[in-house]
Amino acid sequence: MIQLSCSEGMSLHLNGRSVVRLRRAAGTRIQCRAGLLWVSEYQRADDSVLRAGQALTVGSDCDVVLSGLPDAQVALVSQPAGHLELCP
Repeated sequence: MIQLSCSEGMSLHLNGRSVVRLRRAAGTRIQCRAGLLWVSEYQRADDSVLRAGQALTVGSDCDVVLSGLPDAQVALVSQPAGHLELCP
């Protein structure tokens, strides 16, 4: 597990259908900067697909899985400033 502070924001490139799990992601703003991004929140009935320029803010403190479809450039900002755990 990798624990990161992303109060200023961080960027990830998800390629080749790679997957990242965010733990305790409440308040994290997820923005798709390029490509297509699949977002799945644990115990939520529906998943989201974000296109370049679209964003969402995680409302629950559940884990979130991100994956490029097949590739995506992603920006993450934790609100309020805090730690975000990435599990490859």
